[in-house]
Amino acid sequence: MLRLADTTIRLYRRKDGTVSVCLRSFLMIHTNTGFRLSAYLNKLECSVAIAEGPTVHFDEVGYSEDCTYKLDHMVHDFWTAGSTPYGAMSDTTVGLLRVEYRLFSFEGQGAPSVIEQVVPVVARGTAEQRFGARYRNAA
Repeated sequence: MLRLADTTIRLYRRKDGTVSVCLRSFLMIHTNTGFRLSAYLNKLECSVAIAEGPTVHFDEVGYSEDCTYKLDHMVHDFWTAGSTPYGAMSDTTVGLLRVEYRLFSFEGQGAPSVIEQVVPVVARGTAEQRFGARYRNAA
């Protein structure tokens, strides 16, 4: 079974006006023995549906090959990134994070496993970057 240690989604305004949507976390696998994750994890897709906003399918999903193995858990660095057109970013909102994966299985052996949970979504950057022209005109 896979778990994510931190699920805070961060939004960053890009110079072209789009928003970069990022997640940095730790992928934790409960196991009696360590193994090479890349040999057994053959599907890993992530998306987040932001409340009152877009659904973002992450086009970059990765994890470290090296891990820490302690207390019957393998702990890998984990990251995802995607981008979307998005208007004013609110300071705090929530989203529905969905991670689909296959561990110890092969394509065609049933449905993938799914992690689905409500997660915090926070805007990063200056007020002008978060709220755009509306903030600049109000000041």
